[in-house]
Formats: sequence, C-alpha cells, structure tokens
Amino acid sequence: MSDNIVFVDEDKCVGCNKCITVCPVQEANIAVDLNGKNIVRIDNEKCIRCGSCIKICDHEARDYNDDTERFFNDLRNGVKISVIAAPAVRFNFENWKKLF
Repeated sequence: MSDNIVFVDEDKCVGCNKCITVCPVQEANIAVDLNGKNIVRIDNEKCIRCGSCIKICDHEARDYNDDTERFFNDLRNGVKISVIAAPAVRFNFENWKKLF
C-alpha cells in the first residue's frame, strides 16, 4: 500500500482536467505529458486529501488508500493516535471530554 492517501491510476487517467478544476488547492494537481498522453498527477506535498478529485473523476482514475484496518490494529496495540475534532464537538456531546 502506498503512503499516499489519494492516488492516480495513470493508465485510466485521460487528462480531462476535471480534478484540477475542482481542487481547492492551486497546483495540488498537475497536468503532465507522459509519452504524448496528458495525465494529471497529484503533488502530495500540496494535496489536502479532501477527496474532491475522487468524486469528480468519472474515469475511475482516482482512488484512496483505506487505512481503517490499520487504525483499529494500532488502537488495539496501544499505538498513540492523534485526533482532530471540530470545535462544535463541545456543543454536540454532553460529556465531550470522554470522547478523547
């Protein structure tokens, strides 16, 4: 499994640029010429992993690595895990500190 959460299957990419258009981060998706074929690659340093490009791609060239099983294995094995929660969690859960 790749360390990159969002990835491109370059064989399926047709270079339609929909992913570039929908991406909220400038230059996170980059059109390149690969042996005369236009494809769009991901700059993983800039990608915020929002999934917009996966949703818009109707060529099934974009997907993500699901690490849910790894998460639960790490949790069972006592690996320290960081959690980022929206501030609204304080108002939506009575005993919100118990979540953490």
